[in-house]
This record gives sequence, C-alpha cells and structure tokens, in this order.
Amino acid sequence: MVGVNMTGNKISKEFPFCAPKIRILWLIYFIFLALGLTVFMVLVGEKSLFLVSLFFLMIAVIALYSKWEIMLLHVAVASILTLFVLYHDMHLFALRQWFIDTLVYFLIGIAVNRKIDAIRKIQRHNEEMTALSHISTTLTKTLDLVELTRQVVDHIFSLFQADGCTIYLMEEGKKSLRVISARESQSDPEILDQILNSHPRVGFGMVGYVAATGESILSGNAEQDPRSLHIPGTPFDDESVMGIPLKAEGETFGVLWVYKLNLDVFNEEDLQLAQIFANQVSVALANARLYEHVRCLSTTDGLTGLLNSRTLLDLTERALSHALTSAGCVSLFFIDCDDFKQINDQFGHPVGDQFLCFIAALLLEGIREGDVVIRYAGDEFIILLPDTSLEAAISVGERLIEMIRSRTMKDTINLHTTVSIGLATYPEHAVIAEDLIKHADEALYAAKRNGKDQLSVYVPDNFMRKTAT
Repeated sequence: MVGVNMTGNKISKEFPFCAPKIRILWLIYFIFLALGLTVFMVLVGEKSLFLVSLFFLMIAVIALYSKWEIMLLHVAVASILTLFVLYHDMHLFALRQWFIDTLVYFLIGIAVNRKIDAIRKIQRHNEEMTALSHISTTLTKTLDLVELTRQVVDHIFSLFQADGCTIYLMEEGKKSLRVISARESQSDPEILDQILNSHPRVGFGMVGYVAATGESILSGNAEQDPRSLHIPGTPFDDESVMGIPLKAEGETFGVLWVYKLNLDVFNEEDLQLAQIFANQVSVALANARLYEHVRCLSTTDGLTGLLNSRTLLDLTERALSHALTSAGCVSLFFIDCDDFKQINDQFGHPVGDQFLCFIAALLLEGIREGDVVIRYAGDEFIILLPDTSLEAAISVGERLIEMIRSRTMKDTINLHTTVSIGLATYPEHAVIAEDLIKHADEALYAAKRNGKDQLSVYVPDNFMRKTAT
C-alpha cells in the first residue's frame, strides 16, 4: 500500500468494461467469438448470412460499453477472416451483401456508441456540477476542522466512487505531515492503525512529493511508481492514485489523497475535477484552521501555553457534572507564587516572564494524567483535579509544594520560589462551579496570611485548616 492507502472493493458503474484487465478479457472473448463464427461460416456456406443479425447484436453490445476502436477491431477481424475463407465459395452478390451489411451495422454501432458516450458525458457533467454545488454549500456550514474534513472525505467517496481518501496537514516545522481525516471502504483495524499513525516526510514518497513540490500527481500503478514508498504492515494492491496539494495564498499546507483499486482507473478529467474540488476544500480548510487558531489564542495563555481563565468555568462545570452523575469528587487548587513581585522588581519583567514559564512547567510536571493546569492571572494558577477526593488532593498539593520549593531556574539566574495553595473540594465545600473557585481562592488567601509556602483547605465560617508548610 502506497502513501496512506486503505483497501476495499467497489463495483464500478461502467460494468462490464470498467477495469483494464476486464476490458482486455472481453476483447479476447469477442475476438474468439468472431473466429468461431468464421469457422461456422466455413461449414455452413452461403446460409451463414443469417448470422449478420447476431453479428449486429454483438456490435450493439460492444457499442454500449466499450470504445469504438474495440468495435472496429471486432468488425475487421470477422470481415477479413470471412473474406479470406469464403471468397472462393460465395457468390459475388452474397459477398457484397455481407460486406454492405457489415459496414451498415458498423456505422450504426459507431452512432450508438457516440450517442451513448455523449449521454454519459452529460450525465457525468451534471453529477459533477451537482456534487460541486452541494460541496460548496456544505463546506461553508461549519468551521469545525474535524467535522469539515469528515465531510470532505464523504464527498470524495461519492464523487469518485473511491476506495480510500486521506487528508494530510503539515505539522509544525513543515518537515512531515499528519493524517487529519481518513476513510476507506474496508475496515481493517490493523491497517487503519498503521495509516492513522503514519507521518509521511515532506519530499519522500508520493504524498511527500506533492507536499514538497505543490504539484498534483496521477498514477495508474502506484506500487510500481518510482516515487512511491510502501507503508509497512499494509498489503500490496493494484491501485490508481491521485494526490492534490491543498494551498492557501500559494503555499501548500496539506495533501488530498484519493485512491481506487485496479490499475489505470483515473484519467486527466478525474484529476482536473479533483483539483477543482481541492481548491474549494483548501479555502474551507484554511478558514477552519484560522478559526481553530483564533479559538486557541482565545483560550490559551500566550506566555506559558497553558489554558487561560476563559476556560476555567466551563471546564469546572463539566467536571462537576460528571462527578454528579458518577457520585464522584472534584478538587480545585488556587495557587500563587510567593513574593513574585520581588523577582520582577529586582530582575525585570522579562526574567519574571521566564520564571512564570518555569513555574508552569513545574506544575505540568507535578500533576497527574487528567488534571488541568490553568493560568488564572499574573502569577496565579489553578489546577482542576477531576475525580479527586479531598485527601488525595491534599497529597498532590503537598507534593507540588515540596517539588517547587526544591527546584531552581538555571537558564539565566539561579531563581527559586515557594507557592501557596488554596484547596476546595466538591461536594464538601461547594456544589456549583462558581462557589468551588471562590472557596479555593479564599483558602489561598488564608495560606498567604498564615505565612505562605503552605496548603490551606477551605473551611466554612472563614476558618482555614493549614495542612502543609
């Protein structure tokens, strides 16, 4: 399997001459049938003229499903063999009649073939325009990147009757790509896992070639293409592929990859249509990525990379809702760096910013999987601990205090600090998100009043229990 390809089978609407191998088999079949008719003519003689009707039927069938060249070859083989075998035994009139009938039927076959081909082109054009119109409408209805890419691969399957479709986006640094969405016609968990975890390098393999050059590719035999790289753990298939770059403002940011089983299935018209489709997809994806970036900026602290206070209430409400349904607990730390103002005053705000990033990294290092660190404001941080009881939260808090107390920032100046932590837990101290945050904040101020470098648990009536120093 080349690039990111996922195997499956789909019956083409162009049966029975859809695939090149099948087309060749039908061609051989009709040639041998013509030879058989010729032998029969030798045995029957002039009475064989009644076979003209059968011959016409064969031409009509070929005209419906194949290129006119195949029909011409069929007529030529049968006529030449008939002339060669029966010329001396047939009357001139019968021979002339045979060739006149053959020519008439051949011309009729061409007319039928051209008419059917024209009808199919009109139908295909109408289907393409309808699909593109539908795609344009649906792609403007959402800015969610996951939903958008899912819609794209669905449309690709419908438009090209594809067996597989994958959308890649450039990773940071633009040295590799990641799979953002993929679909295939056969569900094989092992193959799908190999595909979703693949990260093609820019400039290597067919996908990497498209990403590096910004040029579309069309290959009728992907496995034998010199640009291809096989993904370990995936089968070797006869497949045709199309790779189209996704661009914004002239710069490639991804690749649209389409494949179909069997050789030489796609043509230049398919590639042109895919490029038109990719242009629309590029605009939609670029808008969705911009939306994701803006949304990320609105919820992420620009200095530390942590979530900011805009996310606090929503995350806390979700944690409490889950705890309510599961009869669990939720704890929340309100954390403040002790005497941080002195660092800013003595060393300047740039060093202070570096120190805040250092503290953020320590907090991330000290939490457990599932906990969330948020920069609230200035040198204040919040840690949300879902499914955590009061006793478990106290243990985590004491460990954080000890770790931060013992660590020093060594990048520029040897700096260290301590932190004060206020703790409140659902349902002991609050039953709604706003109260849980408020009570943890009140516990933090108690810890500061009691000498800093400690954890205090919220207790009603403004009495705070000191638990660690």
